[in-house]
Amino acid sequence: MPTKIKISKQMILDTAFEIVRKGGIEKLSNRELANKLNCSIRPIYYQFENVEEMKRELYIKIEKYFYKFLMNNMVDDIPKYKQIGINYIKFAKKEKKLFQTLFMSELGLSPSAFISKEGEDYLAIAKMIKVSTNLKDEDIKDFHTKMWIFSHGIASLVANNTIKLDNKQIEQLLSYEFQALMLLEENPNNKWVLKEEK
Repeated sequence: MPTKIKISKQMILDTAFEIVRKGGIEKLSNRELANKLNCSIRPIYYQFENVEEMKRELYIKIEKYFYKFLMNNMVDDIPKYKQIGINYIKFAKKEKKLFQTLFMSELGLSPSAFISKEGEDYLAIAKMIKVSTNLKDEDIKDFHTKMWIFSHGIASLVANNTIKLDNKQIEQLLSYEFQALMLLEENPNNKWVLKEEK
């Protein structure tokens, strides 16, 4: 008689991760999970109180994978903070469905709350900004929020196959935005002045 395999919470989350990675969050259901795990839906209900609880834990798993991707794909010849932006866009290219699940769903957070909600991961990024700039601690989050909104715009276009950019183009765009924001930090009262029509 074959040994019965106990379906653990980790097995369910790992399987859910792969379903979302390939097909997006809309493909995730208890029926699909049970099919992939070759079991009934009962173990899923046993391990999680409801679908919302499972999705919350899955979201945390995807978020951890995302931050590992950001931090682990570093090279020596590019400033680390710039690489965060590059890797953010690379993630959108490589892991389209995971990116859409994390960043293109309704969360209702303000931009600054969104980019700093991850705690330790945000603190690691804040340290990189401090090394790359002469910003005071109280100005770092605001700077990063502006930089993130710009990077996210590019990443969203890439994740949806709206535009195609090579690595050199991505690096150049991020450099332009970084320099523009640093100039704005030096001259915060800079105003967009429209030229008068002749």
